Amino acid sequence: MEVQREMPEPPMNQDEGKKAVMSQMKCIPKIAAALLFSTVGFAQVDIQIRFGQQPGWDPRAREGRCEVHIWVDHHAEVRIRGDGIFVRTLEGAKSYDEGSKCSQPLPYNSIGDFQIRQISGRNRVELLQQPNRMNNFTALVAINDEQGGGDHYAFEVTWHSEGGDHPKAPAPFFDDIRACQDAVRQRFLSKNGRGAYVDFEGQADRQNQNQGRELIRGRGTGKNLNESRDLTYSCDIDTRTGKVRSGDYQYSREGFRTNDRSRLK
Repeated sequence: MEVQREMPEPPMNQDEGKKAVMSQMKCIPKIAAALLFSTVGFAQVDIQIRFGQQPGWDPRAREGRCEVHIWVDHHAEVRIRGDGIFVRTLEGAKSYDEGSKCSQPLPYNSIGDFQIRQISGRNRVELLQQPNRMNNFTALVAINDEQGGGDHYAFEVTWHSEGGDHPKAPAPFFDDIRACQDAVRQRFLSKNGRGAYVDFEGQADRQNQNQGRELIRGRGTGKNLNESRDLTYSCDIDTRTGKVRSGDYQYSREGFRTNDRSRLK
């Protein structure tokens, strides 16, 4: 009886080997792309916009309101501060604004009777954080859309500016932290010249002083082309007149230097 033997495949020549390697390399970007898109639903995406102005816009009015329109798929957070809306997508497709408008900026100081009323959306809109001095007068709203496909959410927020009712209250539209950082930045640039800049970290700490004065302290990083150093800064603020009485910075430790030229001052 004749036994049939399998003949071994002939070895690939050099050109065929190159083609096989190239074919495998072409698959790598496709696999990476598939992995990337499989994790998109878990990414955090932030957008920041300036809201539109409603008819009768009046930054000095005692009463203010916003009508916020947001498209949300699954889970998002909405922050309102000053004249800006910040939308963070925590899960699902990217959320986006659909034409939010306000009658005035949310005051940077002295907000009372802050209310939220949902207008539309298939799930609940929840106020997580009232704007106050400790959070730099930032309202935080959560939207959880559990059904698939996303939905259009609208809610109204209203508030009362207390500055006009109390002579000793802070000026309602004076952003004291931003004013402090601007003063410190100008001092830093005057000492270090062109090519230098300072980045400020997160929210600053506030400490109320007597007679309408406030102490602000924070952290940041001063940089130029040759050096980077951590720093702390502080300001003395007159909250009634909306002015920075003084602002300065100090380096908290030695930084990283590429050479000894143009050291930070």
